[in-house]
Amino acid sequence: MTLENLLEGVSFSELHADKNREVSSLKIDSRKVCDGDLFFCMEGVRDDGNRYVEDIDADFVAITEKRPSADVEYVLVDNVRAAYALMSRNFFLRPSDGMKFVAVVGTNGKTSTAHYISSLLAHAGVKTGLIGTEGHYILGEKAGESLTTPDSFELNELLFKMRAKGVEVVVSEVSAHAIRLDKLCGIKADIAVFTNLSQDHLDYFKSYENYKQTKFSYFTAEHVAKAVVNTDDAAGRELAAELEKTGLPFVTYALENPADCFAVNVEENIDGVRFLANLCDDLVDVRSGLYGEFNVYNLLAALTAAHELGLDAETLFRCVRKVKAVRGRFSVLHNEKGTIIIDYAHTPDGLEKLLRTARTLTKSRLIAVFGCGGERDKSKRAVMGKIAEKLSDVVIVTSDNPRFENPSDIICDIVAGMQSECKTFVDRTEAIAYAVSEMLEGDTVVIAGKGNENYLEIRGKRIPYSDFETARRWGQAR
Repeated sequence: MTLENLLEGVSFSELHADKNREVSSLKIDSRKVCDGDLFFCMEGVRDDGNRYVEDIDADFVAITEKRPSADVEYVLVDNVRAAYALMSRNFFLRPSDGMKFVAVVGTNGKTSTAHYISSLLAHAGVKTGLIGTEGHYILGEKAGESLTTPDSFELNELLFKMRAKGVEVVVSEVSAHAIRLDKLCGIKADIAVFTNLSQDHLDYFKSYENYKQTKFSYFTAEHVAKAVVNTDDAAGRELAAELEKTGLPFVTYALENPADCFAVNVEENIDGVRFLANLCDDLVDVRSGLYGEFNVYNLLAALTAAHELGLDAETLFRCVRKVKAVRGRFSVLHNEKGTIIIDYAHTPDGLEKLLRTARTLTKSRLIAVFGCGGERDKSKRAVMGKIAEKLSDVVIVTSDNPRFENPSDIICDIVAGMQSECKTFVDRTEAIAYAVSEMLEGDTVVIAGKGNENYLEIRGKRIPYSDFETARRWGQAR
């Protein structure tokens, strides 16, 4: 494809390159640039791609916001990240065209909600693609895994493969980082779901307000055709009020506040949840093996989105019974003494909801095992310690992807939010082994933070590790 064709829709001020030259590929890593490539000079938190232009030994074109100091061909663009997204889209022949795109935005519940939407559609006979934290799927088959929202080139390549296999609807988690970094520029969501907002990623966004406004910035006519918003969430209500002013079409869902779509007669027990969903006056009797009020919200969001895409009440009634939980999202295991629950919860709000739901299934003591990630938002550590102490009978604090931080320091930050003593183990395996060894009849052990992740990130290396395998080995869980 020629450079001129790739630049379609891209805002640029200078073109110092042959517009008819054939482009081989698009690169953001200077070490991987080959003859015929475009190199996008991106500025990151720790580095600036413009520094490496003169070190590249290849015939390439630099796409940049600054005039290069080296004597190379270049295009001066207004926004290099948006240019990368748009040119990736052009490179793969605008792959999202012809498919519906559903975006799921929020702090907690993105993975489950996206999975439930995809599952409802698939059981209804719709050919679906799924992009998210637990991997990327085409027609139900895993096609890889990477970031929650992949890099723009990878994202458009994935969409290209989906379209080639006849996918009709793509459901994608959309992270705040993806929004800030313009990863989805040029791709307009037919439906965008806003699940909730709570403290997370403040190491990157610096403040809750910045984090919130980043999420909100996605909900514009440029990015979204119609929104689905949780108005039981304070930020959701604020977003709905903004959408009312801008005129962007939206529908709301809730359990407690007035909404277009709502649930009544909610029942939770050991067998799952049951409720009656009113979807803009279409009624769906929901019976599900999923646990917890948070999953009522996730299911209601999914049902609302699927209904907006055209699935009728009868179809949703039939399909919702077939929806299964995502592995590592409130996964329930059992041993001879009680229950072990493995979950991905890694925010204060997520941990609180997890422990409150686990309490409803607990006959005796609730034992919590968790940690916090290194080089991430430190302000949430003491908060999570306080929540765990309040809602659990026994708290065990351990490691969770310490990265380059000292895990003992992270544990101390967590314990600082607690008033009573707790057990601490730097080794996560030891922490879980201790927790399950202390189980008495009717106890529940909650292992939070990693879910289905199969590694521990320590000093730049990913060490093979699984909460599931550890629970099975030491807790004889099944």
